[in-house]
Amino acid sequence: MSKTFLKTLAVGLTVLYGQFSFAQEKATSAYVPEQAFSPLFYTQNGNEYRSASGAPGPKYWQNKVNYNISATLDEATNKVKASITITYKNNSPEKLPFLWLQLDQNSFKQDSRGLAITPARSRYGAQGEKFQGGYEITNLAVSQKARRYK
Repeated sequence: MSKTFLKTLAVGLTVLYGQFSFAQEKATSAYVPEQAFSPLFYTQNGNEYRSASGAPGPKYWQNKVNYNISATLDEATNKVKASITITYKNNSPEKLPFLWLQLDQNSFKQDSRGLAITPARSRYGAQGEKFQGGYEITNLAVSQKARRYK
């Protein structure tokens, strides 16, 4: 037999042995996906809002929101100016006492609560620079339509 054939055979057997031992390691794993998704894993049979399969039930509802955003970039001042209209429709059977609009871009301003809880020079903190950016809300209006009940 030639040396090239023996080298090729040796490499092939090494790769085959590696695949075999890898397959053996997988077979000894304690995780059995069939147990996690067995019919006995999810014991609830659903309700009027969701069926046991997760599909919507007869009393399922979902709120709806639409965003209308118009924005321009002022390159001279490095500012983005925008007008945003958010239309939110409450389809739930309950009244909605408030909406939460989370704006995180002011985190590193000197008077920000976020700056007070984020350590300086941390992964998420300021790196020593003085940050003057963030949102500057100049006008906010809220309007509400009366809800019509059937």
